[in-house]
Amino acid sequence: EVCEFAHSAIHLPHGRYVQVAWPATSFEVGGSHGLEQYTWDEKKQQVKVAYTMQRKGKETAEVLVRQRGGVRKENPNGTTWWVQPKIGPLYLPFKLGYMVIGAQEDSYLVASSPSTTGLGAWCYIMTRDKQVTDAFLEPLKKTAVDAGWDPAKAERMVQ
Repeated sequence: EVCEFAHSAIHLPHGRYVQVAWPATSFEVGGSHGLEQYTWDEKKQQVKVAYTMQRKGKETAEVLVRQRGGVRKENPNGTTWWVQPKIGPLYLPFKLGYMVIGAQEDSYLVASSPSTTGLGAWCYIMTRDKQVTDAFLEPLKKTAVDAGWDPAKAERMVQ
């Protein structure tokens, strides 16, 4: 199934994306087994995201971060999205923006913070498959580099 957002040219399939490469947040550096599970909430016209990973040094304990998100309606091409992480029982009271800079519905998603520098800067290359070749990743890395990301900071997440 596909998440059909009003005002969006991007159709996000339900299901999982495996985080495979690029600089992440300081929370994720050195982590492994990153997985985002997307579920469409038709009633709220939002996507629910469950992000799991194993933090460095904590390989036996899985971290779960719940989020909700959607498309920013003011962007006519549907590539600017928002997300609200859940901290304890509550979602953050504000929306964090991000951009979809590359996507192929059945294969990959490349998403980025609006800025490529600073404390909150991040970029994810996520695929449907846990194991992908370097040859598969190269054009996706180029997408990130073309958006301003430093290729020297690319880090592949162990799966």
